Amino acid sequence: MANTPSAKKATRKIAARTAVNKTRRSRVRTFIRKVE
Repeated sequence: MANTPSAKKATRKIAARTAVNKTRRSRVRTFIRKVE
């Protein structure tokens, strides 16, 4: 578990980024599938 405020902020940032990446990647995959 993150103890320092900066570490907590970092984990929050990483979580948000991974969520964005996941949605983007799935969208790209579906787009490619449609094109093919």
